[in-house]
Amino acid sequence: MTLLSRLNYYWRLIATAISFLLFGIGGVVIPAIATPVLYLIARDKRQNAARKLVHFSFKSFVYIMRGLGVLRWDIKGEEKLKRQNGLVLANHPTLIDVVFLVALIPNANCVVKERLLRNPAMRGFISLTGYIPNNDSTGLLDSESDFGGLLVVFPEGTRSTAGQPLKMQRGAANIAIRKKTNITPVIIQCNPATLSKQHKWYHIPERTFTVSITVKDDINISEYLDTPATLAARHLTKHLEQYFSQEAKV
Repeated sequence: MTLLSRLNYYWRLIATAISFLLFGIGGVVIPAIATPVLYLIARDKRQNAARKLVHFSFKSFVYIMRGLGVLRWDIKGEEKLKRQNGLVLANHPTLIDVVFLVALIPNANCVVKERLLRNPAMRGFISLTGYIPNNDSTGLLDSESDFGGLLVVFPEGTRSTAGQPLKMQRGAANIAIRKKTNITPVIIQCNPATLSKQHKWYHIPERTFTVSITVKDDINISEYLDTPATLAARHLTKHLEQYFSQEAKV
């Protein structure tokens, strides 16, 4: 490694630490400041305002990371996310996948891990926006209600394990089947690999990494709707595993 490459590496290590420090501080400070202001807004508009705030906060964060030289991105099909309601399913290779998707979707609703409610950097965002903990998502299966935005779900339930086949839980397929909603698939790739399940935040690659996000055409679920819901969800989950594995080249 040349001297210039070494200096670049250590700068990106420092910049990565700065980025996550800013994210942690923002996760505490922004909700603390915004909450009193949001309560001045009419109740029926409060949640939407909170989601836009998180959208702009996350968008600012990824731009800061790019400005510091930590990452780049390549996004295709972003216009397919410009809708009021729908179901977005994505694979989950990195720690910042949800940050990128919320940065792309102004009205995002998310199913998030319940343990994030105990994370000071995330608890405020979740309470402001009405994001749904994964242990309390039964209301999504109510056919009389909509998603309250563009619902983002990572059907693996956790970050992918490099070199292993994608294994998806049935929750996402259950939502699609019971709500009779087509699926907008999003393929996320990271090159070189970093921020994965096998990497700590300080395990940075030797060069700036690129997050590639491709929004594919909708998956039509009509062929599954004539089958009992439980069986349909099982078959759709298997199809999603094959689809995402092929598209993400896992």
